[in-house]
Amino acid sequence: MTKKSELYLLRNKKKRDSRIKETQNFIRSKSFSSLMNNYKWFQIFELIEEHQSKFELKTLLSSEIRKADSILELEKSSILIDNSGEFIEFLELEQIVVKSTLQLKSELDKLNADFHEDLDNITIQGYRK
Repeated sequence: MTKKSELYLLRNKKKRDSRIKETQNFIRSKSFSSLMNNYKWFQIFELIEEHQSKFELKTLLSSEIRKADSILELEKSSILIDNSGEFIEFLELEQIVVKSTLQLKSELDKLNADFHEDLDNITIQGYRK
């Protein structure tokens, strides 16, 4: 590994760690209670990947809704949905929205995942406010 790539990885790790800390402080300050854990998020994203479903996600610290056609990389506690190299920690997820199907609903029920269905979409919240 070159010195330049080592610096890039170190800088990205510091940015990621800072974002995690900022999110944790935000959660504490708002007294949010978690509805999901890393294991459940991972299983849900595996289902989305398996069904090749498009989805939208929103993080706690951003008003931006990010749309994803696919999952580029799925880790135990984070996901990569674009070529930015910026992993989104499950801790940061306020909600995801995915197109509703009978099969997906059935599998989410098996996972005992808390979700809401409206029209054609399933919304999965990360936190109770």
